[in-house]
Amino acid sequence: MNAKTSSLRRYWHSLRAIAVLLLIVLIAIRVTGVAEQLAYWPTRDTPPTPLGYEDIWITTPDGVKLHAWFMPAKGIPSEVKAPAVLHVHGNAGNIGNHESFSSYLTDHGMHVLLFDYRCYGRSDESGPLNRKHLAIDTKAALDALLNHPRVDPDRIGVLGVSLGGPFALNAIENEPRVRAVSTLSTFSSWSGVARDMSKLGPLLFPSGDRGLDPIKAVNFLRNQPYLILHGDDDEIIDPRHADLIYNQALHAGLDVTLARYPGDHNSLIQVNHDARSQLIQFFISHLTVNEN
Repeated sequence: MNAKTSSLRRYWHSLRAIAVLLLIVLIAIRVTGVAEQLAYWPTRDTPPTPLGYEDIWITTPDGVKLHAWFMPAKGIPSEVKAPAVLHVHGNAGNIGNHESFSSYLTDHGMHVLLFDYRCYGRSDESGPLNRKHLAIDTKAALDALLNHPRVDPDRIGVLGVSLGGPFALNAIENEPRVRAVSTLSTFSSWSGVARDMSKLGPLLFPSGDRGLDPIKAVNFLRNQPYLILHGDDDEIIDPRHADLIYNQALHAGLDVTLARYPGDHNSLIQVNHDARSQLIQFFISHLTVNEN
């Protein structure tokens, strides 16, 4: 064997060793869920509770305490039960950063419950963060809203924003008291949004269980009306995800509406008055809200 052949063989052996090492690393990242843990961006510095809001503490089935703000509907006496919307918020920050996505609903006869997942804001720091735990947190928050003394449990809506979309849809399966659900700027599947970011994304960030990918979750919903809102200029979640969810919801026989508006990921509902108005009217009509 000449020196050139020997050098080439060592080169290919080195490449094979590197490939095997990379494969082992990828498998380890996927199995341990490290990639998913790095995908969440919680912050702890929750601002003071705004005047008129109620601090709520929710205990999950696995013993984690979650912090939430109950935003009362304006002009509704405390002894009168009113409809309410559960706000399942997006990724970065905490409830202080997400209040503006839903607080305006209180001007239209609806209470709002906005909660923080574990490790977010004032909620317990109980890791690791993963889809299973955030799904548990969302269902616990929905239960808390259904049992709140000021809430009519037969007139409940759910709003899932971005990351909150999968958990909102998952939480309402087999819950007939939820009359309507809307997702805003959310993705169709975990692997799909991971693929948008990197070709290796689906290897590191596989799809969720049956109820944790929106395109799967819609197959298990009841007949709740479903409104999908998405901005045409969304730079984080490609608008095609809204189309994918919509088409699957149609296939599943749901009463679904898709509305696309000019706007980006983080401010669509705040700056586009038509989008906000459609969401307000959606909940008013399906929760039979009597505005003052």
